[in-house]
Amino acid sequence: MSGRFRSSVFLLMLAHVSITGCGYVIVKLGLREFDPVPFASLRFLTGLVALSIMMLTLRCRPKIERGDWPRVIALALLAVPINQLVYLIGMRWTVPSHASLLYGSTAAFALLMSAAAGYEKLRAYKFVAIALALGGLLIVMLQPGTSLLDREHLKGDLLVILAVISWAGYTVVAKPIVKKYGALSLSTFCLILGTLIVLPFIIPTAFQQDYSRVTMIGVFAVLYTGIMLTAVAYTIWFALIKLIDPSQVAILTAPQPIVASTVSAIVIGEVIGIPLIIGGVFVITGVLTMDLPALIGRKNSITSKINR
Repeated sequence: MSGRFRSSVFLLMLAHVSITGCGYVIVKLGLREFDPVPFASLRFLTGLVALSIMMLTLRCRPKIERGDWPRVIALALLAVPINQLVYLIGMRWTVPSHASLLYGSTAAFALLMSAAAGYEKLRAYKFVAIALALGGLLIVMLQPGTSLLDREHLKGDLLVILAVISWAGYTVVAKPIVKKYGALSLSTFCLILGTLIVLPFIIPTAFQQDYSRVTMIGVFAVLYTGIMLTAVAYTIWFALIKLIDPSQVAILTAPQPIVASTVSAIVIGEVIGIPLIIGGVFVITGVLTMDLPALIGRKNSITSKINR
């Protein structure tokens, strides 16, 4: 039982890392042909259709209790207008390696928020881990400018950090109710609400988009981000936070920057410099340090949660 459970968690994380790691590059390719807000509107609508089809096929229609609606609305705001819209705007100026590394630091923010919410306890080694992770981010963001990395990329990085903070909050806020309603049902509701909130603001810009310069690459980017990133990746993430602690989920996504940087170097020719490598080592080391001692010392903790 425990072996199968660990294998399931590993396979889910492998799928999530692969989908999201490639997603940074695909988003960047899409933004070469789309403006960020029109791209976001098409992504949200595509994801809404994909999630609705999945919900109808699996017959998982949740009945949200009145007391849970404030939390669900908060999740919708965090997931769509704050997280994804800000992320896409930031991606116009930054590069895939930076964005993936910034999202790789989600564990630091999720840990702080989880502790503040009373879900987890902070220990001395976790403070050290957070310092390492945040120090690594500073190394990456403040490296000397080149033809590729300049002040605009710093602006993009700051926007992505805002999206990361909202994503960490999304992960923590969802924890108490995801077990009640299920990953797919809850993520569908959040996407529906978030899309309805943001649509009045993004529809006008969608009609202003110059679609004559959109190629099959741009179409593929919309479909991939709408189906794989919005529907599939969100559902996997929710399924994982139903099984393990929020910070542990983020820790298991540590390889994501490696995937994104490798694919970015191959596909769009991004130059991976020494500051990025050093900063990446700091971030990944910090993220792994956050919960690794606890995982080693409590080999059966995850299994015991399932058997309760």
